[in-house]
Amino acid sequence: MNKPQVSIAKCQKIHDYQAVRTTVKKSLDLIGGLDSLVSLGDTVLVKPNLIAPYYYSTGATTSPHVIRALCELVKEAGARKVAIADGSGVGSKMEEVFAVTGLKEISARIGVDLINLKKTKTVYLGIPNGKIFRRLKIPEAIMEADVIINAPVMKTHDVFPATLGLKNMKGVLQEKDKKRFHKWGLAQSIVDLNKLVLPQITVLDGTVGMEGMGPTHGTPVNLGIIISSFDTVAADSAAARVMGIDPLEIEYVKLAFEQGLGCADLSRIEGWWVFALRR
Repeated sequence: MNKPQVSIAKCQKIHDYQAVRTTVKKSLDLIGGLDSLVSLGDTVLVKPNLIAPYYYSTGATTSPHVIRALCELVKEAGARKVAIADGSGVGSKMEEVFAVTGLKEISARIGVDLINLKKTKTVYLGIPNGKIFRRLKIPEAIMEADVIINAPVMKTHDVFPATLGLKNMKGVLQEKDKKRFHKWGLAQSIVDLNKLVLPQITVLDGTVGMEGMGPTHGTPVNLGIIISSFDTVAADSAAARVMGIDPLEIEYVKLAFEQGLGCADLSRIEGWWVFALRR
């Protein structure tokens, strides 16, 4: 079996767009670059963590510098259409979140769409190997994208030790299903969801992370790193290790590994992240 690659790139100036863009590109280049993923004419969807109307300096939401960098880099790789898409947490208005996080202004400046996944068209899709959910209502924009780039924040969480890439895909759900996830078993529900919408690449924003009472009420931590992998489970596992957490103690990571969605065995994850941690 091929060993998954995970990269970690360090950023000294986390509030400077050009510095963050350079770090995002380095992180991507270390695992083969976007040219290995994006083809000419593709539709690419960037899925950040926009849980609530908080600016990125709180650690609650993905840095707009990271999101802008990803959008510009995929355009340079040949994408025809690029969109930023998410559905904020229950009770938050997506329009307000786009405004507060700075993405409304950025989308207009660089010419990318904003998609409110709470209000877009959805379709029911079956999950033949789902353990809790056998079908879920998924936005058409998610299913029609040629490439999904998952861009979560590295945060601790009030239910799990950390909320990372796999859990970030919960933002594609309608509010009714988000509530069902918590009621019916959150960890396995997250894994069932990712059997439908597992992204092609995960780019974890560790420029400003969060510790304490995440996902919104913790303390911001200026980590200054970007972690990237084509294997979301491996990316989450490396990020957990950086945060001082055994990835197998995060229930949804452990279940995703056991059910074949990716690698959580740190001994099998190839190279760049290990090098970075030793520096």
